Amino acid sequence: MEGSRFAAFIPLLIMTIPLIFICHRLAKEKSRNVSLWTILGIIPLVNYFAVLYLVGACNTVLEEKLDRILMTTDKENR
Repeated sequence: MEGSRFAAFIPLLIMTIPLIFICHRLAKEKSRNVSLWTILGIIPLVNYFAVLYLVGACNTVLEEKLDRILMTTDKENR
């Protein structure tokens, strides 16, 4: 009985492991809280929503760079 319960849990674990790494990498690339998003990547079903959010989230580092560029060009145009 115990073996069959664990066997039913194995596919969920197999699907969760790649999502942990995906959440970790996306959070790093988009300069989000890496530990928080990695933990959310561990939780089954929540991890799918976490990946979807991170894929759609903006990259804050690139936003800051664009803001600086726009500020400098705006100053030059005055």
